[in-house]
Amino acid sequence: MRRVIVDPKFNRTAAQRVQKDVTASSASRVDLFEHDRALRARVDIVVSTLPLTIVLNPIWAALTIIPLGGDFPAFGVVELTVLLGVVGMHALNSALARVIYLWARQESRSPSKVLAVLTMLQVWISVTWGAGVLACWVEGNAVNNTFLALLVIAMIWALALTRSVLRGLFAAGIVPLAAMFWLRAALGSGEAAEVFLIFTPVFTAYAWFMGSSSRDRINELIRTRFALEDMARDLDAARHHAEEKSAEAEAASASKSAFVANMSHELRTPLNSILGFAEIIEGQTVGPQVSEQYRSYATDIRESGAHLLNLINDMLDIAKIEAGRMEIDRQLVDAKAEVETAVRLIQSRSEAKGQTISVAVDERLPLFADERALKQILLNLLSNAVKFSPEGGTILVRGVCEISGAVRLSVEDSGPGIPDAKLKQLFKPFSQVDNRYDRNTGGTGLGLSLVRGLISLHAGRVWLENKPEGTGLKAILEFPPSRADIAA
Repeated sequence: MRRVIVDPKFNRTAAQRVQKDVTASSASRVDLFEHDRALRARVDIVVSTLPLTIVLNPIWAALTIIPLGGDFPAFGVVELTVLLGVVGMHALNSALARVIYLWARQESRSPSKVLAVLTMLQVWISVTWGAGVLACWVEGNAVNNTFLALLVIAMIWALALTRSVLRGLFAAGIVPLAAMFWLRAALGSGEAAEVFLIFTPVFTAYAWFMGSSSRDRINELIRTRFALEDMARDLDAARHHAEEKSAEAEAASASKSAFVANMSHELRTPLNSILGFAEIIEGQTVGPQVSEQYRSYATDIRESGAHLLNLINDMLDIAKIEAGRMEIDRQLVDAKAEVETAVRLIQSRSEAKGQTISVAVDERLPLFADERALKQILLNLLSNAVKFSPEGGTILVRGVCEISGAVRLSVEDSGPGIPDAKLKQLFKPFSQVDNRYDRNTGGTGLGLSLVRGLISLHAGRVWLENKPEGTGLKAILEFPPSRADIAA
């Protein structure tokens, strides 16, 4: 078997050459695309002027019959057959221009092919105009020669306005016409012929300069249009991309919410069994033969299971709120009684830390809320207050009615407070603020997120404020008035 030895250096060099070729090929394709794009834009401008050529060419030719047909002898008399022949020739040119106009407007046409056809058409039209001028020239008649010169000047100026965007097409129109008229002046006699022999090249050069200036301005407008089109296309692509990502995010969020909601039964059922058996062991329901150590284990199981169940319930509630599946029933509730009930449920934890909870809520406070949601909100806020207040701290729950009819509840603690820059982020799920207390208290960061979701369902709002001089934190809830109050 023949061995083939490959030089690594050669391979790298070859790979670099291939990469350069690919890059050059891509660049050439881009340049070609931009060239075709710019060429198409310029060709479209010329094609858009063809209807003017179709209409005006025979009209201009027909108007020459008036001064040259014999009614104005000073302009010279040209045979009617010659004049009709010139008009017929330009009528034929108009028909030909119309056919090319309809053909060129098709999107499938290559711009370079359209330009080639337009160039041939322009050469033919310029030659026919030059031939018409030669046929109508009356030797030695200055008025006739001047009239034809003005006609040539008008045609050259029209070409500068309509054909200068394409240099080759402009030259194809202006050169034959100017050359034929200059040649006729060179072969003619009289003072007018001598003047036009000098001024025809001068005016042609001036028209070329003005056409070039117009072309530069048009090219600048084309580049600006391309930039705007590219920007609009990029913005449209970015919008579509953002819409796709938004749809993906919404689908992912819906899937997440559906998954969490569907896990409700699967998670709660075994937890309820664990908690039930732990309570049986802890309460010695099966008899007093259970040892104290196992009773302690059962207590740990029950407390851990209860904590896990609360966590699952919070997660499920948040998922329902995000999915729009949480419903509330706002009714008139006894605000003070609900606050006191929540305080009793949290009392054992606050007493374990030697804390004092005070309630300052008017007995007749007109609070319209969902009773279950209100209890969840109060328990979460009180739990946080107990958690972050130090040993022997104080907690105060206030309730007042605003002039607008809205009810404002607040829970104030004597903890360390939270940096102002981080207050808003606490309402996001699983958000926590690192301080010297939360390392020991733990938590998942779901409580305030659930509070925000529940208060939003009431069309209310919640926010946090630091008490003066770092003496604690205040969580404020604002419930809107009932519809009846608003109507009143």
